[in-house]
Amino acid sequence: MILITGANGHLGTQTIDFLLDKNPDANITGLVRSEEKGAELKEKGVEIRIGDYTDYASIEKALQGIDTLLLISSSTLEGRTKQHKNVIEAAKKTGVNQIFYTSIVQADKELSPLSPDHAETEKHIKESGIAYTLYRNAFYMEFLPLFLGNALESGEWAFPSNGNAINLALRSEMAEALANGLADPEKHRNSIYEITSGKAYTLEEIADMLSEASGTEISYNDVSVSEFQNTLEEIGLPEEQIAMSVMTATTFVNGALDFTFDDLEKLLGRKPTGLDAFIKNFADQ
Repeated sequence: MILITGANGHLGTQTIDFLLDKNPDANITGLVRSEEKGAELKEKGVEIRIGDYTDYASIEKALQGIDTLLLISSSTLEGRTKQHKNVIEAAKKTGVNQIFYTSIVQADKELSPLSPDHAETEKHIKESGIAYTLYRNAFYMEFLPLFLGNALESGEWAFPSNGNAINLALRSEMAEALANGLADPEKHRNSIYEITSGKAYTLEEIADMLSEASGTEISYNDVSVSEFQNTLEEIGLPEEQIAMSVMTATTFVNGALDFTFDDLEKLLGRKPTGLDAFIKNFADQ
């Protein structure tokens, strides 16, 4: 039996849908925080279990009888490694055979402010003695519009990168790759996959692609992280949003997404969608 955590989130839901497409009779369980959050999953015939990463007892109960666990990293940054450790310890106690975990690309290099939590979680998984499969994901391509702000309207895009390229991949294709792995976990035992699209682009190149696709000239300005943060504070954005934006900017500046690997292509059995195709589709909407 497979248990998917964060089962009502975008990545969890899409992974479940791909698994059901491959095998409508697949024995899938979804972890959610409440019955209400699991309503749509139940309509698909998916068993739901109630649990929260911060509540060890609920996780241990939810993992009873589970062979393969997909641990989707917590969206709550505060105490994230402790949350993950609760799940890993419960998985060991309940006899889970294999853990799939969604990490960040090149987590062990710790180039991004988001990397240490993932690196520590990977360490806990390996130390548990449970077989593992690590999907080290780039940032979601679907998040590009958030990075742009009002660039399409103003024609100006100011975002830190220090000239480094970034590699983004479609969340939907990450979900498909996860489903392909979960469908045959033994084949992916003790494996680490770096999940990226086929090409990284500088932000200046992205601005040029956006200009061509939208018909609006967009000028890119590579600002410092401190200047970027000051601008966000002047705008009056909420502190949480500013903190996440600054972490994203620092990730870009550190070159933490300036990698390209072919693991996603191998897992999908085809070339992943490129950012150029995504931008053309985005601009047409």
